[in-house]
Amino acid sequence: MLSRAAEECESKRGVWFGDGLPQAVRGAIEALGNMTEQEPTELAFVEVSAVSPQGRATTNEDVSALECPVVGLSISTLDDLGALLGPHSESGIQISRLICPVAVFDFNEDGVQVREVRHGLTAADLQERLALTLWAGPDLKELGTH
Repeated sequence: MLSRAAEECESKRGVWFGDGLPQAVRGAIEALGNMTEQEPTELAFVEVSAVSPQGRATTNEDVSALECPVVGLSISTLDDLGALLGPHSESGIQISRLICPVAVFDFNEDGVQVREVRHGLTAADLQERLALTLWAGPDLKELGTH
């Protein structure tokens, strides 16, 4: 999961890292010798505990001053997926992407799209765990192979 999150930074110059999991991503990037703390901030990472189908995420971070895409990170497993992706919410911060050990999800006006799924799983396996509707296109990939 950390290496997948680090891939998000490949073309970004300024990245902001929240507490918790994002600091582990930062450490992985720095270990590779890639510094990403230049201005302006082009991407932010936060640890999330719940996300609505609209991409409203529960987190302890305040990213209101940042005007960039926000990626949520979670250590939730397949068994925890139903609790992670929950009901509609107007509160929380807006994220554009969620990376967890089982999948990568995008949030947009069309709903929740599964972009990548862990080896051995399918989008249908994820859908079985969720009350919300996922959509996947022909560009669905195995996690970490993009």
